[in-house]
Amino acid sequence: MPFQITVHEADRIIDVVYPPQPSAEDVEDYLKRIRETILRVGSPWSALVDQAHLRVMPPDMVATMASLNAFAQHHGMKRSARVVTDPASGLQAWRMTKRALLTIPTQTFETREAALAWLRNPEHD
Repeated sequence: MPFQITVHEADRIIDVVYPPQPSAEDVEDYLKRIRETILRVGSPWSALVDQAHLRVMPPDMVATMASLNAFAQHHGMKRSARVVTDPASGLQAWRMTKRALLTIPTQTFETREAALAWLRNPEHD
């Protein structure tokens, strides 16, 4: 199962759902598609990153995703919400955010609904 990318045009949110066990090919395809999407959407935009189904992310993939986060912030990402379901995936999300040196508001949520609500209401930072 590849990464799913959906753009919520009205809210300027790029919504990404991670597969349970992404392969190197999945990641390569995702990096190409997400960079194209980021450039097409233009600044500013917010990210909803659903990692609820992700089991384990290899260390090299954490570095790759951290690099992608830095690219995203440089190209207009103003907020980032991650959806996780357990402490291990929450720790992975935190590590990626820390490694990317993000300076934008970021939060972790247990549901997509809560994450979307936070992204749609920036005054709640």
